Amino acid sequence: MKKPLMTLAARFDVNQVDDGIDWEFSDIDFATNREHASLDQCWNRDIEFLAGQNFRIAVTASDKEQTGFESFEVVDCCLVTRPRIIRCGPGLRTWYAPPSLFVDDSGKQLGAICKIEPSAFTALGDSNEQSANGRRITLLWDGNLNVGPYNGFWELTFYITVSIKRIGEDTAQLRMFYFDPETEVGNGTNPPDPY
Repeated sequence: MKKPLMTLAARFDVNQVDDGIDWEFSDIDFATNREHASLDQCWNRDIEFLAGQNFRIAVTASDKEQTGFESFEVVDCCLVTRPRIIRCGPGLRTWYAPPSLFVDDSGKQLGAICKIEPSAFTALGDSNEQSANGRRITLLWDGNLNVGPYNGFWELTFYITVSIKRIGEDTAQLRMFYFDPETEVGNGTNPPDPY
């Protein structure tokens, strides 16, 4: 059964002191809503993917301190998955989830590192806006990832390096941001037994 296209929305402020990213996994309209404020106190938690799900990535940069943020570009971007043990115990063979929960368009399993081309990000429609809270710009990845037909747990790390341009400054600032929630597909257990 075909699942709706979802978006992993990553948000950061160009002036934030730390390198962490706030993120939300939802449909594209909700994920890029500039006034998003979740009622769920645990909104920035682990991600529960569904087998067969397709998703893309949106990255939003803001400038709450209004420091002349003009634009940003993606320098590099990747998702790294680290499988967790899903079965072990006396008399049982230790079983890990596959290296990645993602598959390509033909269903072939991907490796643990998924690199996303910087040129594959484009500005999202009216995402370049100036408001009382400063400028916000959203870049949307033109591709998508497919979740494979697995049960398992993975640690998922998202790294992105961006080049931040400010008005009146000749040199762009390079910053790296990341997040690393735990992910799950299915019930996270009951792997197939190859023997």
